[in-house]
Amino acid sequence: MKEFKISIHKPYDFKTVLAFLKRHEAFGIEKVSEDCYLRYVPADDGYRVIKVMMSEFDDALSVLCQVDDLEKIKHLFDTIHNPKTLPKPTGVRVIGCYDPFEVAVSIILGQLISVVGATKKLAQLIKEFGRPLKDEIYHFPPPTKLIDAPLETLGITKTKASAIRSLALTSYHDKIFLEDDFSKARERLLCIKGIGPWTSEMIMMRCFKDRDAFAKNDLFIQKAIKENLVDEKLWMSNRAYLTHYIWNKGLA
Repeated sequence: MKEFKISIHKPYDFKTVLAFLKRHEAFGIEKVSEDCYLRYVPADDGYRVIKVMMSEFDDALSVLCQVDDLEKIKHLFDTIHNPKTLPKPTGVRVIGCYDPFEVAVSIILGQLISVVGATKKLAQLIKEFGRPLKDEIYHFPPPTKLIDAPLETLGITKTKASAIRSLALTSYHDKIFLEDDFSKARERLLCIKGIGPWTSEMIMMRCFKDRDAFAKNDLFIQKAIKENLVDEKLWMSNRAYLTHYIWNKGLA
């Protein structure tokens, strides 16, 4: 494990990024505080810890990890983004993922329920089907573990359970998360029964780095656009950032 500095373009609203990750925290896998992100990763001796904080001079992220983790951390914290490319240069970032399958499953679980309810269901899934590493630290179940899993026992709908199993099958056999064509990836997601436009756009935004992914049927986004609080046209090609801009500013 080494400490690395990952450069960022200012402004960078690190506290808001952490607040988002805290709301969507994966039980036993992530631990998020007001100033630090921890992630537990399987290792030969049980697990190792990835730690992310803002550097002392607020000009970079300070990351304790292995070299192989760096690209995933850059994606998770959207460190490549330059705010000057947006209509309103702000510290907004599009939170990505460390493990795309994990996040995609959490998004499916979050369909039509509150964030709190979704994180509780995610915790149930991790405890039931994940691999314990030590005490209350877990490894998220891989696709092979969920392909035939009786997910209905978690108290979720048959539609959600079926969608997760289908995504696991597609992820394992077709390696969907390696798809670099956004149109094809979106089409393949929408072919899975139980994954509609909102879910597919959220997955495209967080798991595929699609800067223009935009869940236009999200109630908060619909309200902000209907009331002319934002101009969608100004954000074309960057509408994933518009999504977080609306959420962060409480425009809805």
